Amino acid sequence: MASSSHVHDGPHNQDAISLQSEDEGHELDGDTGSSDSNYGSSGPASYCSTIRSDAEDYYWENGRRYHAMGGGRYLLPNDDTELDREDMKHHMWTLVLEGNLHLAPLGDSPQRILDVGTGSGIWAMQAADRYPSAEIIGFDISPVQPSWVPPNLVFEVDDLEQEWLWGTASFDFVHCRFMFMSVMDWPAMLAQAYQTLKPGGYIELAELDLQPMPSFKGKPSPPLIDEWFNIQGKILAKKGYDMRLASKFKQMLLDAGFEDVIEVVRPVPWGTWPSDKRLRAIGYWHVEQLKMGLQGITMASLTRAGWSAAEVEVFLAGLRAEMNDSRWQIQDQA
Repeated sequence: MASSSHVHDGPHNQDAISLQSEDEGHELDGDTGSSDSNYGSSGPASYCSTIRSDAEDYYWENGRRYHAMGGGRYLLPNDDTELDREDMKHHMWTLVLEGNLHLAPLGDSPQRILDVGTGSGIWAMQAADRYPSAEIIGFDISPVQPSWVPPNLVFEVDDLEQEWLWGTASFDFVHCRFMFMSVMDWPAMLAQAYQTLKPGGYIELAELDLQPMPSFKGKPSPPLIDEWFNIQGKILAKKGYDMRLASKFKQMLLDAGFEDVIEVVRPVPWGTWPSDKRLRAIGYWHVEQLKMGLQGITMASLTRAGWSAAEVEVFLAGLRAEMNDSRWQIQDQA
């Protein structure tokens, strides 16, 4: 399910939204096309030039490209395959949110929006199109975003775990999505978000609560998928990451000083088994982005834990087969 928390932050009266999602596993019947916006030559992106050379320092491992900035602590690749998966996941998430880019009640004319860990930049580009009144800033540790973007959008390169460079009370909205494998110190990150928000501003956290469960009582769980989550969860926990982070967002936001936290939880099927048309489409895109991303999600963490690349590939082949098996009717929460 998808959980969204809008939060007001004490003296600043800021709001926050935290979103989690549950995987289900329904049948395909809905819109499987992309709603992504395409942009031509509206304006070049701008980057923090002082760190750009370091930011473009990549390395290759088991055929995938990774970012070297931050000591290689980021376990996801930043190559074209991963960026395509991000765009696919974005489309799935807009279906979860019923066509919306966010749940925070921003009104029609927000002035400044910050997209944390912008990735391919697709959310920031669509937000810039949706809110022509706003200056949109998308920042990420990797400069992999398009060079030509809407005129009210800039991309910047920075490490979100370092000190943020924006002033106090700079933004109406801070958006943070799919970052459980990128942030180690969430209290520190949320403290910085709190400081950058204007009085009455909103923060929205969105994430899958990664614990697939049978959608119907008495249904079995897929064994390899269960094993994958168990193995991956233990490895990531040793490195400081939490696969069940989404269920903790609300309390983390309250602890950071935000007020009026709203949590929204929605089902996210694995596959096309649901009878509901929209859920079938969500389930289709969710499984497709997972199959595309399995190697990127898993390869670095398992090989650095002692697996050979060949062993990982055999394991992933079994996972893909299980994901294609219509007998398994499971879901996550978002």
